[in-house]
Amino acid sequence: MRRSAGVVFAWLFLLSLQAPCLGATLEDVVKKIQGLSPGPRKAALEEGARKEGEIVWYTSMSFTDYPKIVSAFEQAHPFLKVRANRLSQSTVFTKVDTEARAGHMIVDLIGSAPTEIWELKQKGYSAPYLSPELKAFPVGSYDPQGYWSSFEVTPIVVAFNTKLVPSDEMPRNYQELLQPKWKGKINLGSDEYAWFSVMLDGMGKTKGLEYMKALARQQLNIPGSSSIMRLQLMMAGESAIALAARGRRVVEYKEKGAPLDYRLFDPYPAEPNALVLMRRTVHPHAAILFIDWILSEEGQSVLAQQVPRLTLRKGVKQIPRHQELYRKDFVFVNPASIGPNLNELIASYQQIFNVR
Repeated sequence: MRRSAGVVFAWLFLLSLQAPCLGATLEDVVKKIQGLSPGPRKAALEEGARKEGEIVWYTSMSFTDYPKIVSAFEQAHPFLKVRANRLSQSTVFTKVDTEARAGHMIVDLIGSAPTEIWELKQKGYSAPYLSPELKAFPVGSYDPQGYWSSFEVTPIVVAFNTKLVPSDEMPRNYQELLQPKWKGKINLGSDEYAWFSVMLDGMGKTKGLEYMKALARQQLNIPGSSSIMRLQLMMAGESAIALAARGRRVVEYKEKGAPLDYRLFDPYPAEPNALVLMRRTVHPHAAILFIDWILSEEGQSVLAQQVPRLTLRKGVKQIPRHQELYRKDFVFVNPASIGPNLNELIASYQQIFNVR
């Protein structure tokens, strides 16, 4: 028995030498930096990040945009490597969930849309972290508990074909879209659930659904899910007005001389692209450093000027065509509203607008 116990002990000792040394947990890091002034706090994060060496980031940003962010961050932090993986919004949660079930979750940060943000929180995959940089961000652009922090936003506007609709005749609000002269002249996407959610929240569910039914009686053209395609069809004359158009794309086309313009109605929906810190991150120092940087004036300026995207930090200069999209306050798509009600929203949307 003694010999057997000795063999087991020796085997366990050798196994321990081969096993990787686990670094600090997220809880350890948050506790360590809590209460530190900015200088020592950054120094503590950088010291830990140097040992970790990398960050794994799953993002839904385009292949042309996210590399610019990665490059700027790595230039500012040459001791870190960002391993970015571009995933569509619809596949982010599935990938994380699959990795978690297999016991092999490697991702530190996720950048995605409100529905996926809510799903990650509900499953317990995300962790709360309130960056000190959030003091410069508007209410509604981040979770008060810290489960997500928006670093950019997609405004949702009402676009119109200037060859078909004179500027002074364009509706000034959603109610005017119900006038008989707009029947058959409006297009809408087949899955604009974020816009739908903000509208129902803003109008109240009962009045909101009544309005949507009245809007559906305007014989909307619903060609598909692509906002870009709908803008192109509108510019080609197949409709006069495009509901729930993406503001960033609209002002880009407008600047290039396309025959379109837009209006900002109330409510003025905006879909945040938020960062989520994973509870089981294996690079906690580096992940927090990345969040703080992308929310900082430096990181937000890179996003606004070099990518360019629409940022949310107050005081950051936007490129001219984006600046005009800030004329009204955004009403952010709320993960806590769209997430738990998504199936109901989808069912109502498809029934009202006869989407198959």
